[in-house]
Amino acid sequence: MPEKQRYTLPTKAGDQRQLGELTGAACATLVAEIAERHVGPVVLIAPDMQNALRLHDEIRQFTDQMVMNLADWETLPYDSFSPHQEIISSRLSTLYQLPSMQRGVLIVPVNTLMQRVCPHSYLHGHALVMKKGQRLSRDALRAQLDSAGYRHVDQVMEHGEYATRGALLDLFPMGSEQPYRLDFFDDEIDSLRLFDADTQRTLEEVEVINLLPAHEFPTDKAAIELFRSQWRDTFEVKRDAEHVYQQVSKGTLPAGIEYWQPLFFSEPLPPLFSYFPANTLVVNTGSLETSAERFQADTLARFENRGVDPMRPLLPPEALWLRVDELFSELKRWPRLQLKTDHLPEKAANTNLGFQKLPDLAIQAQQKAPLDALRKFLESFSGPVIFSVESEGRREALGELLARIKIAPKRILRLDEAQDAGRYLMIGAAEHGFIDTQRNLALICESDLLGERVARRRQDSRRTINPDTLIRNLAELHVGQPVVHLEHGVGRYAGMTTLEAGGIKGEYLMLTYANDAKLYVPVSSLHLISRYAGGAEENAPLHKLGGDAWSRAGKKRRKKYAMWRRNCWIFMRNGRQKRDLPLSTTASITSYSATASRLKRRPIRHRRLTPY
Repeated sequence: MPEKQRYTLPTKAGDQRQLGELTGAACATLVAEIAERHVGPVVLIAPDMQNALRLHDEIRQFTDQMVMNLADWETLPYDSFSPHQEIISSRLSTLYQLPSMQRGVLIVPVNTLMQRVCPHSYLHGHALVMKKGQRLSRDALRAQLDSAGYRHVDQVMEHGEYATRGALLDLFPMGSEQPYRLDFFDDEIDSLRLFDADTQRTLEEVEVINLLPAHEFPTDKAAIELFRSQWRDTFEVKRDAEHVYQQVSKGTLPAGIEYWQPLFFSEPLPPLFSYFPANTLVVNTGSLETSAERFQADTLARFENRGVDPMRPLLPPEALWLRVDELFSELKRWPRLQLKTDHLPEKAANTNLGFQKLPDLAIQAQQKAPLDALRKFLESFSGPVIFSVESEGRREALGELLARIKIAPKRILRLDEAQDAGRYLMIGAAEHGFIDTQRNLALICESDLLGERVARRRQDSRRTINPDTLIRNLAELHVGQPVVHLEHGVGRYAGMTTLEAGGIKGEYLMLTYANDAKLYVPVSSLHLISRYAGGAEENAPLHKLGGDAWSRAGKKRRKKYAMWRRNCWIFMRNGRQKRDLPLSTTASITSYSATASRLKRRPIRHRRLTPY
């Protein structure tokens, strides 16, 4: 997007400026513009994770610069379960890259910014580079992997695992999107290849791989001894086998060990700010102070409520998170730009950019002229108008709809291609549009036309589980506990077992169903299992494996939905007949609206929901 020098960027530490009158996706376009203009990385602070994810998708629509998120642990403070391995992998990758980041945008919610992190010296000191032709003993590599916290398994399925078979070593490095297969010839790496974790089939060859530690803290013998020493200095030691101290002493990392992370380091954990390059520009949206104070209060409340368990004594919040005053003290060390929705008072540090909300352009399918509001707006607006949709299919659908009011938008890839007073159509994730009065430009999104958020059609029909019932760690299960399998319904957890499939041994969860039927679920498919949340455990049903009780419940829901759609169509048809509105117009609008609106976005999670 061409820069018109409408505002000045802060450049010195402690220099603060504000930009006002921002609405809809204007914030995303502005951050993209800033990233193109600023010679250095831009750290965007969002009020919460939901806004961080939305901004990530929107900003990518408007810039070719790198846009990253620092993943949240997706656990509440002092939770008794650990983040998923994919989350840790994503975090380690981002933290490793951040100090050398030259351009681009890092988006981080306030609570993640307040979280203390491992020292960067730990990541760099424990990173390993392996190349084709490199001389490396397999035994030495296994020792390094064990020391870095990697788990030796029979079949590699997720991050932080490795497996050995003869001259082959399979490895899923933290920070990598795919696992690798190393083929050794004596003590030399003969080949490095990617492979598919689901099919175990070897893919293309690569020349080098980077290996990051498996955790955000060290797990070697020295680190374990340091943990034990600092635990004894801080807490009372219990002899119970389930006590955190005893488990770590035996080399077992209990669920939620991340909340004792400081005990694995000899120095206090540094803030995330210590990773920022010197030329970083900090940008924030929303009320930073309000969000920070709310998170601090929530953290303190969790500490006071959960700190009474002698088996899991807690470190004070200040050991794990910055206080609000510490957060703002750190912010003063960087140039900062605040983005506001309101009109700002006239001051040297303030600039109002004149973005306005769109008028009501919602398609009124029940009216005789459903697109009348949009047509009138387009006739009166003299500048370029860009329509934004989220997929190629919906681009086609909206194009056909606009053709009914004689609008033929030109397809573009970037916002800066809209130069003259034309009508344009692009693919992107922007939720709500705006009018840029200073540039005489309008952006119209699908939600502006349909009256609600619509999202990209998923590439498959995956379903998701209520996050409150997700089982994130095997330690959360006990024998006899009722659990729900996404495909097979309610059964009982019967423990773990080792089975051989395709010549490869693996760990499986054993679930029992009615008539003593058993279902074996790979540990890698733990995400398909959730806790039973339908009432008391003793009253939980026991479904028949392969029966129709579970599928019948789903069919009943789908039948109700189909009936609702049929009633809507009858209502629309009757209304059309009364007004003599052409069927094609009403059908097109109704079909588009119904199809798009039922594809509402679910909260994005880092966990893949793939069938086993």
